[in-house]
Amino acid sequence: MYPLPIIMIKTLSAHKQITFIEHIVDRAYVKAKLKLMLTKSVLQKQNFKEVIPLKLYPVNIDWIPGLPQRPYRAGVGLYEGVVMHQTAVPGDTAASERAYEAQHFNEAFVHEFIDPTQILQVANPAYLAYGAGKFANQRFVHLELCSAKTKEQFELSFDMWCERAAVHLAARKLGVSNAQPNGTGTLWGHFQVTQYLGGTNHTDPVDYLLQWGKTWDSVLERVLKHYESIMIGGVYTMKAEDANKLIAILSAIWSLLPNTESKDEIHRLANELRIASGQPTQ
Repeated sequence: MYPLPIIMIKTLSAHKQITFIEHIVDRAYVKAKLKLMLTKSVLQKQNFKEVIPLKLYPVNIDWIPGLPQRPYRAGVGLYEGVVMHQTAVPGDTAASERAYEAQHFNEAFVHEFIDPTQILQVANPAYLAYGAGKFANQRFVHLELCSAKTKEQFELSFDMWCERAAVHLAARKLGVSNAQPNGTGTLWGHFQVTQYLGGTNHTDPVDYLLQWGKTWDSVLERVLKHYESIMIGGVYTMKAEDANKLIAILSAIWSLLPNTESKDEIHRLANELRIASGQPTQ
């Protein structure tokens, strides 16, 4: 399944859009598609000059059962930024990291693991995780990059990792700003949490990045690039009012579904609508 596409509109002189939602329910399994339909005739009438679909990497949601659900210090869903981690486990995958975390989440857990094959969300980002000590945990979403075996794998997973940071920051319209000694900033490396906030002693992801010719500045630049693609330069995002109407429809379908897999898919689609309309995920 692919997430709701975001439409980048270069020139726009009218505000009406045509949206179309299609639900296909096949017994216990749900296949859902969300489409923005803009025909040539509508484009001509509305004076659109160019429409460029902006596709995001798909996200697989497989939350670990039994995780604590504690709100951030500002409230449920009100994270203040993102902490970037790296596993430092050669040969690991998002799936293997989830399996380990499922057995040890009382010690530590993050929200997402990213490897070259998938983005795996293992914890609800509306609630805090145990990723970088008590000071950072109450404020930030945690994204963990798995270890690549080749340059090609690294470049792909690095881009996915940075895009996910941008998506979370864009969902709350937080901007992209480097961590500062006074505790401000929206994009943090685990090493900066150690330096500026305390409660942890990790130094990732700097050493891993250097292995592949990247630096922390490379992360900042790539996250900002993705953030601007989502938020700046004529990116069309759905109105919150329209998104919430569609979410209400999805919620009604969710209540009728018999299994967790189908309900998770509906929940994922609802979160894609929230992201497209600039609302925090749940």
